[in-house]
Amino acid sequence: MGRLFIPRAAPLALSHTKLFTFRTTTAAARATTTTYASSKGSPRRSVSRPLPDSLVRRTRSTREFNEEEIEHFLSNGTHVPVLLGEVLDVFDRRGRPLRSFVDCTMGAAGHSSSIIRAHPELEIFIGLDIDPVAYKMANVQLDLILNNVEAERKDRALQRYTYLRNFRDIRSIVRQVDANISSDGVDGILMDLGMSSMQVNNAERGFSVLNDGPLDMRMNPLASLKAEDILNSWPEAEVGRILREYGEESNWRKIQTKIMKARTGGGLHSTNELLNLVRSACGGPAGRQGWMKTATRVFQALRIAVNDELNSLRDALFAAFDCLAHGGRLAVISFHSLEDRIVKQTFLDIINREEGGSPVKKKNDCEEEWCKQKIDGKFGTILTKRPITPSTDEEKLNRRCRGAKLRVLQKVPQE
Repeated sequence: MGRLFIPRAAPLALSHTKLFTFRTTTAAARATTTTYASSKGSPRRSVSRPLPDSLVRRTRSTREFNEEEIEHFLSNGTHVPVLLGEVLDVFDRRGRPLRSFVDCTMGAAGHSSSIIRAHPELEIFIGLDIDPVAYKMANVQLDLILNNVEAERKDRALQRYTYLRNFRDIRSIVRQVDANISSDGVDGILMDLGMSSMQVNNAERGFSVLNDGPLDMRMNPLASLKAEDILNSWPEAEVGRILREYGEESNWRKIQTKIMKARTGGGLHSTNELLNLVRSACGGPAGRQGWMKTATRVFQALRIAVNDELNSLRDALFAAFDCLAHGGRLAVISFHSLEDRIVKQTFLDIINREEGGSPVKKKNDCEEEWCKQKIDGKFGTILTKRPITPSTDEEKLNRRCRGAKLRVLQKVPQE
């Protein structure tokens, strides 16, 4: 497996917020510390207070939260898409119709169904997902929504193409769908990198620390590599690298040693066995910063390695940009620091891929309210110098959305 070097930044050690409901330390929760001594001369103590949004390197969404839209998903018992209103705003552009759209990670088709309803001018929809369970559910939802909007479209029938494929294959898929789209480009592309509850809640998939199951963690059940293979047969140094780089885990050496020792007793074969190993390596409580938090990072690291997620993401970002029409937009929602760092840096690389110089940062001259500050380059413009994060209202309704970050890239318009 190819390696991707991830530079270490401030220790954010995020768990995948769509995957677990444990509280995570995100940029929104960074705190200032005030130290004081009591009047009785007791030891000095520290109190953490959240930083105001103005000092945090993100843009919290101020969009009015559409509860009716969310109720639509809740009433149907389907997955609630994160940052839905914000995504709709990104692709709702005056004077530029959305005629072609690619959802690279359909999931339960929450974003896709809303895009289709909001854009009656849409002519071609392409949906991808590597997970067969999500792929099947997405097609069921798309059938329902298309039946409902078909009468409104009259003579403009929507052409729908769905593929059980990895989003790194987007270039060849677009070429396969329509030669004209391949040459002219796609108007809008979306990537939602989060995991849905339907994936996590299935214990047989091995993603959750809460349910005992096999150490699988494959997004694509046909893939050969499982988490069990890494834990029981990969070189010790490689196991340590995965824990250190993909889990950003400070106790990686202790856990690595425990994993090697477990091999002498037959290895690790279930999520509970791995959970107990982490608990024995870390000790202490299972609370917010205890061994359960460490377990969450270990599971994240293994899942990333099994599915080669970071390399796939970087490849997919370059390929998606190449598929965009001039003036087209690519929107990406990430859920942990490793993903967001790659999206941020790759966007910068893309807009100046042949320049070698620093992009020019500009203040907002965009008419759209959500676009606060952007970065211009030779080949495109990053419309989110700082990522957009969920509104406080959305966070109250859906705790799992708190680590979500939306970044948007626009290809330069044709002169």
